[in-house]
Order: sequence, then C-alpha cells, then structure tokens
Amino acid sequence: MLKALALEANAFSFYGGKELKKIMVFIDGNNFENAVNSLYGCQTKIDYHELAKNICDREKGDLQRLYYYTAKSSKEKDKAQSTERFANFLNKKVSKCIAKVGFLKFKGVDENGKDIYEEKGTDVNIAVDMVSLAFQNAYDEAVLLSADSDYEPAIRTVRNYGKNVTVGLVDKQTGGFIKDICDHNIILDKEFLNNVKR
Repeated sequence: MLKALALEANAFSFYGGKELKKIMVFIDGNNFENAVNSLYGCQTKIDYHELAKNICDREKGDLQRLYYYTAKSSKEKDKAQSTERFANFLNKKVSKCIAKVGFLKFKGVDENGKDIYEEKGTDVNIAVDMVSLAFQNAYDEAVLLSADSDYEPAIRTVRNYGKNVTVGLVDKQTGGFIKDICDHNIILDKEFLNNVKR
C-alpha cells in the first residue's frame, strides 16, 4: 500500500509546491517551419523536444506528449523520403514525441512556374487528436503551434471540454482571430527560438 502511494506521488510533477498542469504540444510542422524560416530569412532547424520543454517551462506545466504533424510531397520522391526519415527520427529518438505524416497533393503550377500543393491530412489529424485527447482528459492545456484559422472548430470543442488552449505564434506571424478564440497566446521570438535551434 505504501509503495503504491509512493509511486502515485512520483507520477506528479510540482512547481513551487503546486501540482503542474498537464500540457500537450501540437505542432503544425509546415506552418510553424515556414514562419520560423521567414523570421530568420533562411532554413532554420529546431530541436522539437527542447521547444516543447521550454514552452512547458514558460507555461509552468509538465509535458505529457509532443505531437508533430507534417506532409510529404506526392510528386517529389526525394523530398517525400526526407520527410518520412525525419518523422521516423522524431518517433524513435525524440522523447514523448509522436510524428504523423499526411501528404501534399500536387495542384499545378503558378504564373511564376512554382509548383502548387494542397496539404492533406494535417489539419484533420491535429483536430482529431486535440479533441479526442481532451475528451480522454489526457491534458489540462493544449499548446497549438499554428496560425491556421481552420482549427477554430477543434479549439472551441476542446474549450467546451473545459481545457485551456494556448496558441503559439512565431514573431511576425499573423494569427488573425485565432488569438481571440484561445485562452492565451504566446509569441516565439528570436530570443526564445535561439535556445531551441539545432
């Protein structure tokens, strides 16, 4: 009995004598990475475990799980394989991380000759995970790293379950009304991101 109580006590994390809230971080990979690269003006690699851990420290919470979502090209095989390798790396090597891969559907070419893609799977995967995990009481607070307003229904549903939603935006990223429908928003500026770069 005493051993069981000790194990149960160790299952909780504390901050200043108070039990930490349970946090899950949901990262819309393409949206987040495009914003980071735009902020720095070049391709910038992020350590996602450190990113999630630092966000949880900032929010005075305990990281339960990190979810990373991305999409692979249906046309460019080399890029698709690179995306798969990165997702496999996250799943196997990064603590508490689950990476999921959707796909980019080729739609055509714009007036500048640049390929146009439509992302499939990412929005649905994020919305389903946020809502189902809130329903299962797996977290107290969801931190969503995306400026995509398509997540509005999921955000409202999660909040209806009594969970808090924080949106994390990269500095200079336009979040539109998504900031207004969340409980809280945080800005990830260069000072913050410099500490989580790879």
